[in-house]
Amino acid sequence: MWRDDDKRVFDVASVRLTTSDQPWVFALEAREAINAHWMARKREKPSFFDGAVMVLASYEVTADRCLDARFVRTDFKSFLFWRERGWPDRTVMDAFGSALIFSADGKLLLGQQCDGHLNGGLWYPPSGFIDASDVTADGAIDIDHSVRREIDEELGLGLDQLQRRPGYVVTLTGPVLSIGVSFETRLADTDLMAFIDRHIAADATAELASARLLAPGADTAQIAMPDYTRTLIANLPVLKSLA
Repeated sequence: MWRDDDKRVFDVASVRLTTSDQPWVFALEAREAINAHWMARKREKPSFFDGAVMVLASYEVTADRCLDARFVRTDFKSFLFWRERGWPDRTVMDAFGSALIFSADGKLLLGQQCDGHLNGGLWYPPSGFIDASDVTADGAIDIDHSVRREIDEELGLGLDQLQRRPGYVVTLTGPVLSIGVSFETRLADTDLMAFIDRHIAADATAELASARLLAPGADTAQIAMPDYTRTLIANLPVLKSLA
């Protein structure tokens, strides 16, 4: 379903994300190796929790610019094994919602995850796994709800401080697909950073160690970040010109 050299950023008008009852075959077939890997990783990082995780099983972009995608449920230990073994199963992707928050000065907000977490030390837009609270009774995934939860937990920003931009920004880099939900804030760079720094400092269990702002198209060569974040920032000027 994906290629290593596939790196793209594009916008869509809407999303239709659903869950399936079909199992992840790879996770079933590799169960013994997954369990052994999990036991070893738990000894190294006791904070890891084997909760429910969604992986992307199929997607298409329709003629009316809708991202139509289907997810299957699995567990974190299966996802971790797949990721740390180099993404050996190409029938699924790591897909999640990302909060693309722009300051009044037009810069994108990034957070650095604390050490001990899955992405410790890396800079990226606030994001997280799709969890059970994001799935409605009919099996649909509310990606906006997922992103708003991350904004509230990691940044402390309320919806009254943000203006939602229409549509979604999709970033593809190999096995990773980020569904960006874009917001603007009236807070200038210094005010936005001061607000978030206070929130992080006051939260003893904060996942973020720090935050920063980057201009679209900024040089990211010396910043530790996932490939999808680097690809997104490099392409944001193009997206802005099409808005």
